[in-house]
Amino acid sequence: MKNANLNASPYRNGTFGRAKSEMPFGLELMAERRNQKCEKGFSMIEVIITISLFLLLAGAGVGAYFQYYQASFINADVDNALTLIKFTRYKALKNATSDNYGIHINMVTNSLIGFRDIYNPIDIHNEVLKLEQLRILDLSLNPDLGNTDEILFEKQTGKTENTGSFTIGNDNFTYTFNINPQGVVN
Repeated sequence: MKNANLNASPYRNGTFGRAKSEMPFGLELMAERRNQKCEKGFSMIEVIITISLFLLLAGAGVGAYFQYYQASFINADVDNALTLIKFTRYKALKNATSDNYGIHINMVTNSLIGFRDIYNPIDIHNEVLKLEQLRILDLSLNPDLGNTDEILFEKQTGKTENTGSFTIGNDNFTYTFNINPQGVVN
């Protein structure tokens, strides 16, 4: 019988009774890792890469939010203009008096003014909408009879003789309002 070493364990030092060169690859790495001193913390390159990725994602998020923020103001101007035109036409439809209602489009002050009967710039009952983010780019109302800057809605029918279109926008965005003879805006 061979001389047996009773203290020798086949599992001692993670070698399972084999020389390191005979060990499977995964077990060899585990044995080496167990013998190495444990490192705590992050290396400088890991920190730099993490911060760079964070800044890249934050920059993209801020850019997208800023575009969304600007678009919300642009949409608010379009919606407010459309609401003023439709509400003025609604007042003409529901009007029991002899007054007409209309919209005056002022390209100088960049505003739409809802008025009753005849436009008077100093009338305190005018509903003024000043466009904040957009400007009036084009005004083509009643191009066959000579351009005008007013849309006049007839009482109780809402029809208008001032058909055509006008465009509001900025450098990146335009929106055209088309007014048909029935006074409907699309």
